[in-house]
Amino acid sequence: MPDPMDKPQFDALIARHGIPLTEAEKEGIRAVSGHILAMAARVRTPRDAGAEMAVTFAPKAPTP
Repeated sequence: MPDPMDKPQFDALIARHGIPLTEAEKEGIRAVSGHILAMAARVRTPRDAGAEMAVTFAPKAPTP
């Protein structure tokens, strides 16, 4: 399970973007921040053409 962001780092991030959150909302989001960072790293990973589903799909030719 990924570790959440440090509280000072998370508070600075929220303050920099001016997002108005209650303390409960901040803690809820911070608790899952490790998962969010892990997902962002996976999304930003370069992939080759073979990773695209459209490349692996071969439709059948229409029958007359």
